[in-house]
Amino acid sequence: MINNSLRKALIQCFSPLGLRGSLYSFSYSNNYRQHSSRSQYTGSYHQRSLISFGEFARHCELLSKEEQSQIVKKLKLLPEASSNDVMNFIKENKIQGNIFNIAQNFDFLPQNLQEALKAKSITSPSAIQQAIIPLIFEGHDVIAIAETGSGKTLAYALPGIMHMQAQPQITGPRILVLAPTRELAQQIQTQYDLFVKTCCLFGGIQKPLQYFAKPQTPKVIIATPGRLLDFIKDGLPLKSITQVVLDEADRMLDMGFEDQIRDVLKEVRKDRQTLFFSATWPKEVQRLANNLCNEDPVFLQLGERGLSVNKNITQSLIISGGNKFEQLIEYFNQIKDKKVLVFCQKKIDTQKLEYKLSQHGINARYLHGDLRQNQRDFIMQEFRDGSAKCLITTNLASRGLDVSDVDIVINYDFPENIEDYIHRIGRTGRAGKKGEALSFIEPNDLDSKLKDDLIKVFKQSCQEIPSQLQKLKVY
Repeated sequence: MINNSLRKALIQCFSPLGLRGSLYSFSYSNNYRQHSSRSQYTGSYHQRSLISFGEFARHCELLSKEEQSQIVKKLKLLPEASSNDVMNFIKENKIQGNIFNIAQNFDFLPQNLQEALKAKSITSPSAIQQAIIPLIFEGHDVIAIAETGSGKTLAYALPGIMHMQAQPQITGPRILVLAPTRELAQQIQTQYDLFVKTCCLFGGIQKPLQYFAKPQTPKVIIATPGRLLDFIKDGLPLKSITQVVLDEADRMLDMGFEDQIRDVLKEVRKDRQTLFFSATWPKEVQRLANNLCNEDPVFLQLGERGLSVNKNITQSLIISGGNKFEQLIEYFNQIKDKKVLVFCQKKIDTQKLEYKLSQHGINARYLHGDLRQNQRDFIMQEFRDGSAKCLITTNLASRGLDVSDVDIVINYDFPENIEDYIHRIGRTGRAGKKGEALSFIEPNDLDSKLKDDLIKVFKQSCQEIPSQLQKLKVY
């Protein structure tokens, strides 16, 4: 195996002769096929030109020569809201942390960006956007704790675009977003793609399809930590980055990414602006945030401490007595034409359930981490466009899946902890819409702690506690 230094030496030697390095230059068809036991998937992943390692190496050399100018952090783009408006906003949204201004509309954006939002039916800021945008414009490092589905991606993407435009114009990227999974990374990319050229780096796809220097260098890099480190080892410099976002920082720590995050941020200039977004605020996230922020970060909590449930989601339970599948079919007969997301605990169970549902005429697809990336993309596209009304998945989709029109979430297998429950049902009721969540519970699914936590969630979301849950005997 050729090490990195030798590989670079070979590139420098052969590139003038028109030969390209083997890592990035190889044949790749836009029309490839992958097979599952029952389905065939065709199509391309991205309609983008391949980049050879020779081209990539020359691009990295160009980026490394760029001069570093002082970062422009403070942007005076927002009018001052009245003190009464700010205080009312804090009370209504149970804000913890000091805020002195709110973004009451999107007038701070250029007209073309406002039009891009209107095309997506986004006409006014969500609560987290109103609170966070002024803090980012003030130049602060920020830590934001907010419920899933609250609009946090645009809360950092919109001011990030304005931050990027305020910096001196250079070739290299200005914004880096780190995410724990490829699904979340791709979802974040769809938000930034409304405004600016991006690249998305994650495992499972060959490198030449991900980073490209032609025809325009990406200004935003969205990446999982491990894959980004691969590109850094190949020579990608990050000294042009002036804003770093860590999305779902708690989950990245749960997945063991702390060392990789630290290694990545060693390559970014220290005077960057750093933004943390997390659903929870455990001690591990507190420690990481305080270590990686160069200034004392501004802490902001929307809602109650700990995970909070979207009150737009109506929750219900079915205590199963061994006939769970029959009860599921009966429920499906009542919700025809609804878009449904079903969660199972095990990968194999998603496949089994898809087959059983198909025997009852239900057009479902299964999704889990063992599928190839083009298969996962194909399945997600079918679910998004409504070709398949039912998606059966594991916790893979409990975060990072942003299909705005999921009508119902079903916990066919109840999760092992309350955090997973909240993240799962948070896939519906997004962007101010109403949603439903149904959970099948068998007596062995709950212990006393999980039962108590579930009752607290019902209380927190101002919903009536099911009598069958209160009466359920657990050990």
